[in-house]
Amino acid sequence: MLSRAIARGRLHHGLVFSGSRGIGKATLARGLACALICQRAPAIGCGQCDACRRLLGNRHTDLRRLEGEGKSRMVSTGAAREVALRAQHAPFEAKAHVIVIDPADRMQPAAAAALLKAIEEPRDGVYWVLIASNLYDVLDTILSRCMTIPIERLGDADVRSVVASELARRELAASAERIDLAISLADGSPGVALELLGDSSLEPTRVLLGNTLQALQIGPGAIFSGDRSPLWSSWKDAVAATPEPGEEPVDEGESDLVVVSQGKANKGAKKAGAKKAGKKASKKSSDEGESGSSGKESPARQRATAARLAELWLLHLRERMRGREGLRGLPAVDIGAATTTQMQAIQKFQTSLARNPNVRLGFEQLLLELGR
Repeated sequence: MLSRAIARGRLHHGLVFSGSRGIGKATLARGLACALICQRAPAIGCGQCDACRRLLGNRHTDLRRLEGEGKSRMVSTGAAREVALRAQHAPFEAKAHVIVIDPADRMQPAAAAALLKAIEEPRDGVYWVLIASNLYDVLDTILSRCMTIPIERLGDADVRSVVASELARRELAASAERIDLAISLADGSPGVALELLGDSSLEPTRVLLGNTLQALQIGPGAIFSGDRSPLWSSWKDAVAATPEPGEEPVDEGESDLVVVSQGKANKGAKKAGAKKAGKKASKKSSDEGESGSSGKESPARQRATAARLAELWLLHLRERMRGREGLRGLPAVDIGAATTTQMQAIQKFQTSLARNPNVRLGFEQLLLELGR
């Protein structure tokens, strides 16, 4: 559709690519820039000429990225005003100039206001591409001046193809079981699938789910058996392995595909990081030894762990309902009339995490409810 519009000279000057995180919006924006600027394959982009290589590497003067800053990824007002000013003099060396705002749903109000007139009255050859996961957070007056293009989720076969290609390109390896699990959890997003492959908390959370199912079979005695029991020991391990939300944000601007690399180039950085983490852990352990074990974990990490646990749990139950094995290494789950009620209880627990001040207590209540 975009290629036909370019070939006919009818491409809208303002486009909004909306869709889930990691689904390929930023990748599509770079491809669109190639289609607009490439002279070897007009309206498509060859990906091989000098212009395309510079565009794909974010080094072309006629591709400008306005990105969010910091953990919040908010687009600042100063950067927005600078881009709006430069857009008045573009294109610079090609026949088109592409400005990508990522994420467009994280703009400060003043930043959105600064861009409004530039988007409303663009210079010839200037195209605006706004990337958003949540259209409700994009200024209505901006949306009204742009054409919104929803980016749909991919099928599992396409996600698997993208994941295999990216792993090969980065010379990384992952077990077939782990790839299957990541694709199942990604829900049509290749970027999320690759992010999950590099998630160190995935396996500890799977172990936690196994112990959770065993505790349900045993009853309240296993649920309230203390921190050294298999259930709560695996809970602590999973929480410890879960990154603090915001520590490793997904950079959709660089690539919609995110994975923790395990290549040789990272060994030195990993050793340094492990040494630094070891010192912090040693200091924390020493501090707790002096004041007594606190037994407390970060509420944000507990919520993230509980959310991932619920995802795995629901996935396991859905697979069992389809007559499949489900996640490997887990206790057998009897599928019956009560399964739908269990899934509803888990989903209710999942949605309550954001407002639950005591995640562990909420988890205990869920187990008691399901164990009746």
